[in-house]
Amino acid sequence: MKKRILLPFLILLWCTSSSHIGSPGVIYEGLLGPYRILANIIPAEVVPGIARVTIILPENPENITLEVRPVYWSAGLKGTPKADPMVAVAGEPGKYEGELWFMNSGTSSVQVIMQANGETFEAVVPVMAWPTAKNSMTSELGIPLTILGIFLVILMVTIISSAMSDSISDPGNERNPTAYKRRKYGIAIGSLIMMLVLWGGKTWWDSESEKYDNFLFKPIEAKSKIHPETDGNYLHLEIDTNTLSQGKTTRKLSFIVPDHGKLMHLFLIRKGDLDVFAHLHPERIDSLNFQVKLPVIPAGDYHVYADITRYTGFSETIVSDFSIPENSNFQLISNTETILGRDDTYTFSNPISGKKTTLDGDIMVCGKPGIKTDLPDGYSAVWETDGEKFETGTLYNLDFALFDPEGNPAKLEPYLGMMGHAVVLKHDGSVYIHLHPTGNYSMGSQQMLLERFESGKIGFQNLPTGLSFQDSIDQVIEVFNSLPEAERDSLLMGNMVHLEQNDPEHEDHSMVSFPYSFPQPGNYRIWVQVKIDGRIVNGAFDVEVG
Repeated sequence: MKKRILLPFLILLWCTSSSHIGSPGVIYEGLLGPYRILANIIPAEVVPGIARVTIILPENPENITLEVRPVYWSAGLKGTPKADPMVAVAGEPGKYEGELWFMNSGTSSVQVIMQANGETFEAVVPVMAWPTAKNSMTSELGIPLTILGIFLVILMVTIISSAMSDSISDPGNERNPTAYKRRKYGIAIGSLIMMLVLWGGKTWWDSESEKYDNFLFKPIEAKSKIHPETDGNYLHLEIDTNTLSQGKTTRKLSFIVPDHGKLMHLFLIRKGDLDVFAHLHPERIDSLNFQVKLPVIPAGDYHVYADITRYTGFSETIVSDFSIPENSNFQLISNTETILGRDDTYTFSNPISGKKTTLDGDIMVCGKPGIKTDLPDGYSAVWETDGEKFETGTLYNLDFALFDPEGNPAKLEPYLGMMGHAVVLKHDGSVYIHLHPTGNYSMGSQQMLLERFESGKIGFQNLPTGLSFQDSIDQVIEVFNSLPEAERDSLLMGNMVHLEQNDPEHEDHSMVSFPYSFPQPGNYRIWVQVKIDGRIVNGAFDVEVG
């Protein structure tokens, strides 16, 4: 019998989306049949290339087999090669590793297949297969190839010169002046031919290299401006059409689908001290323009990261920046009361250049000391950590406990269908990731892939009409936003797996956990977002990664 993990398709209201800048891995946490699975997929930087897959089954079931295979949105299940086996890691129960080839670029996935007790269970993890780097040849390979190339050139010139002269002479015969002359001509002609061959090869190689440079994934860019209105300041985001050339039809902005019931999730973070953070949801004016009311935030330069997902399942982040000027008009409007959307939020935190957060021995969570940060209205969050040294490429569970003003477990409520959100940003802005308790993959992308595979369609001939699709999505979002909070949360949560509040391992506190692997060494700030008593609250933590 074959069982698949399928998320409910709720009138195009997909549950969650996560995009990233500078993060090479896709992390997935969920269920594979009756077993919990944690997968870390590091896509190939070059395509065609090899992706590395690590799967952890915490329950360590016995007598199972695990296989993985790449499945593209455009090719479907029938156009997918045979699966590759996963190998158990010696000395680490429940951990499996393997590799698989990605031959083409585009929206793809890794299908995890497990055979257990005569049953087959499958899960699909979205992977955006697109080249992000160009590898250079190592000296260990380059030097031998150069020597071999020189030898082949000399050999070819020798063959040409010998063919134009007397290649065989009897012993004792004097050198034939005519043959000697032809040999010199042969050397010259052979050298010229080889120079032309080498020049042609270099020209071809440079052309291919330039094409590959143009093919490297580049995030969509946008221009952000402030538009003062009578009811407040608005951020206007205009997509730069010059950055839409990759992906052709599938990268058209009219094919955006909602995640968490929103077309776009936009994060504003003040550059430098990273002391201002906002999570906003712009409305679409047209396919290239979005607008959202700004909260009361101070002047300065800001990072802008906007997450989107398309009909084809391709999920990515639009990047931009903007500045809030120090002028009287802006300050005057900002001093008025600003009413934001019900899902929009912002916070002020300590600057990264200020006092560093440290472990507090008086704070114990699950037997570990923690790092505490205060939240609005007397609530607090504690990062459960024992001061461990965080390393790049290692998969961690970032566990946070939430408390009310009396020190009791805070009662968490769903925020856009999740029990928590997190944003991880490297101090220089080169790494950005929007996290959820299920990982950093896009569940919207996962749903689009599953629906596509079930339909059996292939290619790009069955895409809807861009403008009519855009209009229908706008109507769906309008209806969805009019729903009461409880009904909307129920639809967004679907059948996702969430940590129960009465989990016996966390009886004394409410927990939210985010699986993550830091892609680069450096200093990071992590913002945690939860909803308590109908209010979205945010807390910031800092960490150094080696």
